[in-house]
Amino acid sequence: MNSLPKVLVVDSGERSATDPLSVELGELGLASVTTSLEAADVVLDVIETPSAILIRLPSFTRGAERDAFLELASRLRASSRTVGVPVIVWDQAAAQGGISAILRSEVGPQAVSGPDL
Repeated sequence: MNSLPKVLVVDSGERSATDPLSVELGELGLASVTTSLEAADVVLDVIETPSAILIRLPSFTRGAERDAFLELASRLRASSRTVGVPVIVWDQAAAQGGISAILRSEVGPQAVSGPDL
């Protein structure tokens, strides 16, 4: 993989044709590695430690599905392999200011300073 800081994105695979997430992360100088809920643990085992983990809730979550995403977030926050890695639950419908604002508030300004030139 490239040398850009990485954000692990865990989602349901639900994306619109105009999904801005990977573009916005790229503009921030971050590479995104996207995986399904079911493969998140395996992906974490094979990539270098990410700068952040973004748990992206599907638009129309139902009880059990939503609970599975929230349980993963809780488990990752308590895991020794993700110590110091912010685990952010992101509900696009409820988000204010896009992913840049969320990363700034959760991770700090260094997360959105862009690539070193």
